[in-house]
Parts: sequence; structure tokens; C-alpha cells
Amino acid sequence: MRRNTWLRPEKGNSLSIRLLIWVALTLGYRFTALLRWPATLYYAAAYPTVRRASWHYLSHLHRAGKLHSPRWTMVLAHIHAYSTNILDRIYLLSGRFPPQNIHITGQDLLHEALQQKTGCIIMGAHIGSFDALRQFGLNASVRFRMLMYRRFIGAASRFIEALAPGFHEDIIELGEPHSMLTALKALRNGEFIGILADRAHDDGRSIPINFLGQDAPIPAGPFHLAQLTGAPVILVSAIRQKNGTYHIACKRLADTLPSETKAASTQTTLVPYMQAYARWMETLCQDHPYAWFNFFDFWEEGL
Repeated sequence: MRRNTWLRPEKGNSLSIRLLIWVALTLGYRFTALLRWPATLYYAAAYPTVRRASWHYLSHLHRAGKLHSPRWTMVLAHIHAYSTNILDRIYLLSGRFPPQNIHITGQDLLHEALQQKTGCIIMGAHIGSFDALRQFGLNASVRFRMLMYRRFIGAASRFIEALAPGFHEDIIELGEPHSMLTALKALRNGEFIGILADRAHDDGRSIPINFLGQDAPIPAGPFHLAQLTGAPVILVSAIRQKNGTYHIACKRLADTLPSETKAASTQTTLVPYMQAYARWMETLCQDHPYAWFNFFDFWEEGL
């Protein structure tokens, strides 16, 4: 069984992404959007692992009774949704995405966390766009930082992220000796920490959790962080709507995760919250099947 199948250099090259950025910012969204289908067809043809990963995911949705039997046209629609996400990311990070096109529900949960002054963990997944949430958080009265694993960042992400001034100043890199200490300090200072909690960069710290009918490795680290700090955990998704706007939805996972004791192990204290997180992801995938952007061997089935 292969492990950590997402820990590899990102696909794409410098020339193509620089050209895409130039076209997007010079010729506008409508013209650039015409390139999504050619890009989709190229990506589907050039990267068979992406096709297989999409097919496996759609098959899991089908077996869970949440989608019709997958067809290759659905795989193309899935990849096309990802190409749209990349295009939107250019406009979000360059500050050219209209702020009035980002709407939020459950904002009161964020205000409550802010008033507690205990920091807050904004927990998301690779479903939809976390950049839309970042755009919304730029005007917040509290610092919003992201915990991210950056070792295999590719040319596409580097050039797109360069569009946002100060992007890297708000990142805490996972996998570094000081990562958790920095995150702990930030939370204790009342800051908000965002993390996409559906990918584990360290297999030894993941726990198999049932997701769409089969166990998948879910990282325990984000939940340990909440446990150590006592910070509330809010689940947040930012899903693109058919009209091109984004809807941000907030949902409380826990005000405080219970502390681990000799009598209460990780299995008894954290797993129920990890299962609730997986159920939340399942609901998102059911309602927005093409918004899932984990194009790798998520269930470790051997693609």
C-alpha cells in the first residue's frame, strides 16, 4: 500500500501558469474562462492518476448512495470545476474578485470566538475554495493565519500566490520544528488559525476514519492542537455557486475539545470529533460533488 500519495511536486509548469495569469489579468475573466475546457481536456489526457483519482472518488459517492453511477463525462466535469477554482484563485489573490460576490452564513460563530479571546481554529477541507475565506478575512479585526504544508509547492501555486502581497506572512509552515509552537502562540494571542484538515503529511499521526463508506487516513494533528489550546473549532466551507459567487458557511464543531487523560486516550477523546468532521465533508460532497479537489489516492487503494 502506498502512503502519503499527495506528497509530491504539484503538476504544471512555470511558462503555462505565467501565461494564464497574464491572460487572466490582461484580457479579463470572460475570455480566460473560455480556456477552461481546453485545459481540462489536456489535464485529463496528460495525467492518468488524476482521472483515476476522480473516478474512484465519484465511485465512492455512488456506492454511498449519493451520486449516480460515474461516467467519464463526470470526471471531465470534476476536472473542469478544478480549473475554474484555479482561475478564481488568480482573481481572489490579486484582489480583483468582487468582494460583494462572497457571502457568508454563520458569521455569528466567528464573532463569538473573537469575543472569547481564546483564538479559534478555522477547520476546512480541500473542498471548494479556502482563498475565498482568506479574502473575506482580510478585513477582520483579528489576524488570520494558515497552517500549510509547503514542501512540495509547485510553480503554479508560487506564481499565483505571488499576486497577493503579504501572502507568506500569514502562513505557518507545517513540518518545521517550530510549527506547532508558533501555532500555539498564535492561538494563545487570540489569533485565528486556518487549516485544511483532510490531508496528513505524517502517516504516523493519522487515524483511519470512515469517509464515504471506507476508512481514509485523517490527520489527528489539527484536533490535538485544539485539544492543547482549548480553542473553539469552527468548520468552514467556501463553495462556488452556479452564478460565480461564493457562499461561505460556518458550523461549530466544538467549543472546547476534551483533554486527554490516562483514562481517556486519543481514540475516545478525538475520534468522535474526527468522525463528525468526516460527516461534514460527506455532506459537502453530496451537495457539491465536483467541489472536491483531492486528486490523489485518498483511500490508499493503489491507483
